[in-house]
Amino acid sequence: MNRSLLITGLLLMFLLTLAGCHSAQYTGFINKTDTNQLETSLINDIQDRRIDMPFDQACLVASGVDTDKKMKSYLTKIDALISRISREAYVSNTTDPLTKAQFIFDWLQRNAHEGTYNDCYDIRDTLNLKVGNCLSYAIRYTIICRYFGIDIKNIFVPGHIYNMLIVKEQKHYFEHTHSDGIVKKVDRDNPQKKIMTDLELIAEIFLYKARNANNEMKYEKSMKYCQQALMCNPCDNRPVILHLDNYIAKKRYEEAFRYLSDYLSHHPDDKKTFKNTYTLLQRLCKKGDNRL
Repeated sequence: MNRSLLITGLLLMFLLTLAGCHSAQYTGFINKTDTNQLETSLINDIQDRRIDMPFDQACLVASGVDTDKKMKSYLTKIDALISRISREAYVSNTTDPLTKAQFIFDWLQRNAHEGTYNDCYDIRDTLNLKVGNCLSYAIRYTIICRYFGIDIKNIFVPGHIYNMLIVKEQKHYFEHTHSDGIVKKVDRDNPQKKIMTDLELIAEIFLYKARNANNEMKYEKSMKYCQQALMCNPCDNRPVILHLDNYIAKKRYEEAFRYLSDYLSHHPDDKKTFKNTYTLLQRLCKKGDNRL
């Protein structure tokens, strides 16, 4: 095992040990391995578990915008979209937040919705091509609603995201991926549903990127995105599962076992979830087996 792999493994374990108090060492690791200064700025920004960068810019950087010129171009697209909505959706004709939110939603469905694709998480595609999935459409809607002073919420249920607005203690839902715009009852009443933070939305973008890199067998890149997702949402075990898969794909079983052991020491409630994986990795490490 070479020195760079040992350093990477130690940094990963240290990140999880802090679990929310992100390390300077990890930031240094990102800075040394990535020349994308906008991404580096975002990673530095979220060290304190909050985003100081404007939400639209953070989503664009996480999606892959890597130069100031591209950032300016996409922000101009957002401004143009908002300007058009302001003119055509009659938002200025009312002060009621629910009516505003419905006007915006209806306008987007008619004029800026060219289809739903499960893997189309990238907000750039949603701005350029008017396509997206539940995540990218919800992010676009959030950006626009906030501009008009609407306190829209993003709701997460396993496998899906939709929007919610609370007005006078009444909840109103907005579904971007169904043609009728109605949230399914199974999603609306899901006992696991929760209101997402902005950081958790950013984490979802990184997680999609990690999955895609893993599918393309770009395991090191996938590991990097898993780390970034965990920085944003350290209590989510989905990046951990994917991170382990990356280790296993590269037959780095001892590192995978140490990583999982450290994670479980700080998240004991997940022991049942990872029981089989833990046992398998333990066996492989003891036998020095290089075959799954």
